[in-house]
Amino acid sequence: MESIRNLSSALWTIRTTQESAKILRTTYSLLRCFLFFDICYLIAGITLITMALTNQIAERERMVLCGGFFGLFASLSAMCNSLACHGMRKWKRGFLVPWILFYLLVLCFLTMNLLQALYLHNFHVEWRHLFLFFAVFTIFSCWRHMKKQYLLMALPRPEQVIIDVESVVREYLRPAAAVSVSPAGDLPPKYEDLEDFPPQYDESTMRNDAALEVAAGGDCVNDASNAVTEESAIDQTEETAKASK
Repeated sequence: MESIRNLSSALWTIRTTQESAKILRTTYSLLRCFLFFDICYLIAGITLITMALTNQIAERERMVLCGGFFGLFASLSAMCNSLACHGMRKWKRGFLVPWILFYLLVLCFLTMNLLQALYLHNFHVEWRHLFLFFAVFTIFSCWRHMKKQYLLMALPRPEQVIIDVESVVREYLRPAAAVSVSPAGDLPPKYEDLEDFPPQYDESTMRNDAALEVAAGGDCVNDASNAVTEESAIDQTEETAKASK
C-alpha cells in the first residue's frame, strides 16, 4: 500500500509539473502573437494617418482619428505585452497586472459594442456581429489563460525536465515485487532447524592435547640447549689449538 501511495503522489507531481510547463509555453506563444498584432496595428495606424495627410480625401479627419486610435492601442498593448514578457523572464507576476487590466477593459468595450450593435439591429445577426463575437471569445480565452498564468506564478518556477513515466512506475513497483516474490531459500536457516549439531566438549581430549603441546615445547627447548652446548665446545677446542701453536 505504501508503494502504491508513493506511486500515486509521484504521478500527480509529474502531471502538475507537465501542466505548468505547458501553460508556460502557451503564455510565451500568446505574448509573441500579441506583439505581432501590435506591430500590425501600429503600421496600419501610421498608414492611415499618412494617407489622410498626403491625399485629398473627404473623410480625412475620420481617417486621422482611426489612425491615431490604432497607434494608441498598439502602443499601450505593446507596453503591456513587454511588461508581461519581462515578468515571465524574471518570474514576477506583478508585471502581468497591466496586461490583465488593459485587456479586461478591451473585453468590456468589445462586449458592450456587440450588445449595442445587436440591440440597434433588433438582434438581427450580421457578419460584423459574428466578427465581434469571435473577437470577444478570443480575447476572453487569452485573458483567462493569462489569469491562470498569474495564479501559477505564485508557485516556484517549473523546471523544464523530461520525465520518463514508465521508468518511474518501474522504480516504484520493483521493491514491492521483490519483497512479495522473494523465495524462502534466500533466508538463512534457524538454529532450531539444524540437523548437525556442533561437537560436544570432551575434558579428557582437551587434557591430552595440552600434555602433547607441553612435551613438544620441552623437546624444542632441549634441542636448542644441546645445540648451544656443542657450539661452545667447538669454540673452546679451536681456542686451545691456536694457543698450543
